[in-house]
Amino acid sequence: MEIRMKLKRFRTFTNIEINSFAKKLILLNSLFLSFSLLVFPDVSKDMAHLKLISKKDKVDQSIDKGLAWLCSQQDPSTGKFRGSLPNTITGLACIALMASGQQPGRTEYGENLKKGINFLLRVGKQNGWYFGKEGKGRMYTQGIVTLALCEAYGMMATHKENKKIKEGLVLAIRLIVNAQSKHKGQHNGGWHYEPINRGSADLSVSVWQILVLRSAQNCQIEIPKETLDLAAGYLRRMYNNTRKSFAYKGGHKNTPAMATAGVVGMKVLGLIHTPEDREKVHKSGLILLKVDPNRGSQFYYQSYYLATAANVLGKKYRKEFLPKMERTLLKLQLPSGEFKKHSGFLGGAYSTSFAIICLCVRYQYLPIYQE
Repeated sequence: MEIRMKLKRFRTFTNIEINSFAKKLILLNSLFLSFSLLVFPDVSKDMAHLKLISKKDKVDQSIDKGLAWLCSQQDPSTGKFRGSLPNTITGLACIALMASGQQPGRTEYGENLKKGINFLLRVGKQNGWYFGKEGKGRMYTQGIVTLALCEAYGMMATHKENKKIKEGLVLAIRLIVNAQSKHKGQHNGGWHYEPINRGSADLSVSVWQILVLRSAQNCQIEIPKETLDLAAGYLRRMYNNTRKSFAYKGGHKNTPAMATAGVVGMKVLGLIHTPEDREKVHKSGLILLKVDPNRGSQFYYQSYYLATAANVLGKKYRKEFLPKMERTLLKLQLPSGEFKKHSGFLGGAYSTSFAIICLCVRYQYLPIYQE
C-alpha cells in the first residue's frame, strides 16, 4: 500500500501561501535524514524499506485509471458528469475526486473538481437548494450533493469561492433539517424520499442526511441540537434486537448494506459512549467478517457502506474486509478505467465514482471518512 502522510485538512478562509514554509520543512527533513543516516547506520535499512513499500500498488493504479476515465465523462463547459441523474452523479464524482486527494489548483484533476462543484452550486441556486428534482433521486440526491459541498468547503483556492459554498450549504442543510420526521413513533427523527415531513422514514435515506449533518459541523455550520438528538433516537430504534443488526425500517430483514449503514450513522454521530450503543455497533458490524463483497442486489451502494463501516470500525475490520473488497472491485474494472455495472442501479460514472470512493477509503483523506 502506498504510504501517504495523513494530513488533516484545514478549512481555510483566506488564500494563504504556504509554499515557502513547506520548502523549509522539506529542507529541515532532508538535513535530519542525512544526519540520521550518519549517526544511526541502521536507519538506512528502514529508509530502503519505506521506499519499497511507497511504490504504487494495484489498488493505487486502479484508482488512477478510474479517475482518468471518470474525468473523461465530464462536460467541460457545464462541469456536470454524464448520466441520467446528473446532480447525483456529479455529487458522487466530486466525492470520489476529493477522496483520492484532488484539490483545485494543486492536483491533476483539481480543475475537474472545481467545475463539478460550481455546477452543483448553479443547480442549487436555480432550484431553491433542493437537488433531488431528477428522476427518483429526491432526498438521496439531496444528501449526496450536500455532502459533496460540505467536504469541498475549505478546499477552494479563494475565500470568495469558499464563502459561496457555505452560503449555499446553509440553505441546503436547512431543507434537510426541515424534512426530518417529527411525528411520534418509530420513524420520529428519520428522513424519507421526499423533502416533506410526513412521518415516515427509512435508514437508507436517513444515513445520507446524518453524514451531511456531521460534515456540516466540521464546516462550523450550526445544527440544531434537537435535530441531532432526534436522529440519534431514530438510529437506535432501527436496531433489530432479534437479529442483532440495524435494518431498513427496524423490523425489516437486515441486509449487509443496512447493517453497516447503521454502524456508520452511529459512529459519525458519536453514539459509542454507552454499553448499549457499543453493543449495537459491535454486533451489527460483525457482518463485515463474514459477508461476501461480491454479492448484493445494490452492489456499489452496498460496497460504499461496507467499506466506510470497515474503516470507521478500525484496524481489525480494515485488515479483514478491505482487501477482499478491493480484489472484487479490481475484477470489475474495464481496460478503459471504467468500473462496469454489477447489480442494482447504474453503471458508467455512477458505478465508477462509487468504486473509487470505496478504494480510496485506505487514504482517509476526507474528514467524514476518517476513523
